[in-house]
Amino acid sequence: MSETSDETPLTVEHADGVIIARAKMKMVDDGTLKTLSVMIDQANDANAGAGLVVLDLSSVMIMPSMALGQLLQLVNKCGARRQTLKLAGVQPQLRRVFAITRLDQVFQFADSVEAAKLG
Repeated sequence: MSETSDETPLTVEHADGVIIARAKMKMVDDGTLKTLSVMIDQANDANAGAGLVVLDLSSVMIMPSMALGQLLQLVNKCGARRQTLKLAGVQPQLRRVFAITRLDQVFQFADSVEAAKLG
């Protein structure tokens, strides 16, 4: 017996100059972030002019160290396109990982996608 879901685990949408990428899963690894990065690239190519990329990580509880490297590549790619990358809804245990690795000084955080779009 298989379980199905109507919800796609990775989504990217573009509206009002903002690209919103969502990872709706408990664990995000480097392969998942590579896929999401390609999806963000495609959204950017189709909708040039987005100045903000918001990555919604509110469902994510686990992120291996290799995934942190992928996030660094994503922030650099966004910077090269003169876009701001904001991580939204990062759970407290992941925030601690960012703090311990001092990556909290590299990334911008917001409590939610809406807060990221506002500020």
